Amino acid sequence: MDYKATQWRKSLERKGWKRLGKYRLPNELIEFHIIHKGRLYSGRCMGASPAGDFSQPGSIAYVIGRRDLMTVGVWRKAKGGEIGMNVRDLPY
Repeated sequence: MDYKATQWRKSLERKGWKRLGKYRLPNELIEFHIIHKGRLYSGRCMGASPAGDFSQPGSIAYVIGRRDLMTVGVWRKAKGGEIGMNVRDLPY
């Protein structure tokens, strides 16, 4: 799964997304995709201060903050929309 996840991340980076952990999150609205514990988490949040409790599994802050459980993650500045997150099976 890690090889396919890396290919998926690199394809998004070629489209302008930034690798989570490599670039500092701005203090503005971002969109993100994170493969976390074998599931794909996607959503929008305030980058430098994501909503939720960092210790509460399932919160946006937990998913973004727990890099040890993350396989890969990407983000980009959002053009608008609501803050929130959804979870789904991997696209590959």
